[in-house]
Amino acid sequence: MEEPSISELPDELILKIFSLLPLYEESIATRLLNRLRMEGPWKLVPNVSVFDDSYNSFVNFMSFVYASLLFNESQILERFHLMLNQKYSASDINVLVKFAVKRSVRKLRIQTFENTLELPSCLSSCVTLKSLILRQLSIEVVPSCFRLPSLKSLHLFSVEFSGDVSLASLLQSCRDLEYLVVKDMKFKTVPRWFQLSSLRSLHLLSISGYESVASILSMCPFLEDLVVKQSQVFSHYEPSLTTCRKLKTLILRELTISVVPALFCLPSLKTMHLLSVGFTGGESVASLLRICPVLEDLVVKQTEVTHSNECTLSSCRTLKTLTLSELSIKVDLPWFRLPLLKTLHLLSVKFESIASFLPICPLLEYLVVDQSKEDGSVVFKEVPYWFRLPLLKSLHLLSVKFSGDDSVAKLIQNCPVLEDLVINKTRDDNVMIFNINTPSLRSLSIDNSIGKRAYVEKNHGFVINAPSLEKMDFKDTFSNFLVFEHMPEVTKATVQVLCGHSNKFVGSLTSARHLSLCCLSSETPYPSGTTFPYLENLELCTRCAGWANLLVCILKDAPTLKYLKLKSQHGAHYNDPMILWKEPTVVPECLSTHLEIMEWRQYEGTKHERNVAAYVLANATCLKTATFSTRCRNKHHRMLRKLKKLNRVSETCQLLFD
Repeated sequence: MEEPSISELPDELILKIFSLLPLYEESIATRLLNRLRMEGPWKLVPNVSVFDDSYNSFVNFMSFVYASLLFNESQILERFHLMLNQKYSASDINVLVKFAVKRSVRKLRIQTFENTLELPSCLSSCVTLKSLILRQLSIEVVPSCFRLPSLKSLHLFSVEFSGDVSLASLLQSCRDLEYLVVKDMKFKTVPRWFQLSSLRSLHLLSISGYESVASILSMCPFLEDLVVKQSQVFSHYEPSLTTCRKLKTLILRELTISVVPALFCLPSLKTMHLLSVGFTGGESVASLLRICPVLEDLVVKQTEVTHSNECTLSSCRTLKTLTLSELSIKVDLPWFRLPLLKTLHLLSVKFESIASFLPICPLLEYLVVDQSKEDGSVVFKEVPYWFRLPLLKSLHLLSVKFSGDDSVAKLIQNCPVLEDLVINKTRDDNVMIFNINTPSLRSLSIDNSIGKRAYVEKNHGFVINAPSLEKMDFKDTFSNFLVFEHMPEVTKATVQVLCGHSNKFVGSLTSARHLSLCCLSSETPYPSGTTFPYLENLELCTRCAGWANLLVCILKDAPTLKYLKLKSQHGAHYNDPMILWKEPTVVPECLSTHLEIMEWRQYEGTKHERNVAAYVLANATCLKTATFSTRCRNKHHRMLRKLKKLNRVSETCQLLFD
């Protein structure tokens, strides 16, 4: 049989191949180019990279460029990446860049590995160029006539300006620039008269040689987003009362602030992130908050929040979202309030008393407490009798330690309108029984499967009473005690448990429309009289010994089931051998009237599995597709041959193998 040509592939696939192809591999690129020269798709390649490091001479490199890149002027380029390790004349570089300009390049990247770059004159006529990245190079001259007429985004990484040439000289050529990133550079003084009125976003990363970031801001009157890393933010003298009236987002990372000018103000700032920020000279987070009168979103990570027993956050009463991460906080002032705060994230935060902190947020609706990176200290001690979160709707407790069963029960009970609860249980959390008694709860997610645990003989697990629950995701491979009270509103449930002691486990989920079950014990209690009148989608794990008989029970009691998925959620068999299933004497109603799709993942083709597959295929009269997949490639073809021989009662059923 004749091998198909690459040109016969869809254009989208050919474009993907060429986008990933390193063009400097001459033996590969030339062969493919010659083959496709007259066949079309090459002219649409969106990304081209040229790197001279693989060529031992300038002549060989330029010969390849001329031969393989310049033959077709109708090519359209999205990105052109030019990496030049050797020294080239300005005319040679201009020729290479002109190749991209003639092909309407939108994004251009030039890297010369600290060699001097003379800005290609052809760029002045390029109206399609929107993004320019210059990396590891030196610029000695910016011609007065040089322009980047349509440039929107400029990245300068380790770019050095020589002599009297400055960044301002280059920026003058970008009158429509909206996004600027400057990294690892020496920032020369910017003339007071210079302005970038179009600039909306500015990133200053590890820059030096300037008075302060605040002095630079005077050239950006309409700036909206500012990111500063490892750079000086303020100096002791700032020339203007208010700069950047339009600034909405400020991110400060890995730097130290020694002074915040008293007259400096950010009147429109809505979002501020302080990431590993230090303060000296008597300044603190409060100093920044005072210059942000309408701040709504604050993130503080690895940054000292309080200074000299000052209750810092009280300086900002407009906050609606607060994230504190990897820090310590102390609140002991009775008048301290965050009156508008609705969302609070506490990520690995050390508290003297979190129960004393939370009441300062009377409108709090969403709370996340994540102690996965903490040292193991108790977060929720005894919950005071007055403690209450009257408006809290969502609560996430991730690796949180309590003083005992009562503290977690009281915490949940004192959230009277709670609708969403997420619990990731941790080892040694001091809780034996999680008592979740919440009439208003609608969504519940519990994960008690992380890490190794020592054997505990006493009862430990969960008691769940949530009559309004609609969605449940429950994963517990350690508990030996589970009580699920009746949950008549549940429509979607995913349950993976090891415990098989609760006779209300399956019977409490009878209202579900989507049900996913994985019980790792040998048997799953199935109360008599259980029915699933609304169940349409069923997923069942095939790694427990009694899964087949559980399947029969559910099929018998789920008359409207349309979709059945069998899968193994674990990489190894459990010790219990598969219990021989009891083939139903009466065909379940769902097989004869509703089941349309069966999917079996990690099918291994054992005798028992083949018997189950044969029964479903022989009795599912409405079945449209039956899909099987296996991990064992050596047995793949043999298993498929046996499946194809099985009788299918549905004449329209397609047998698919994935």
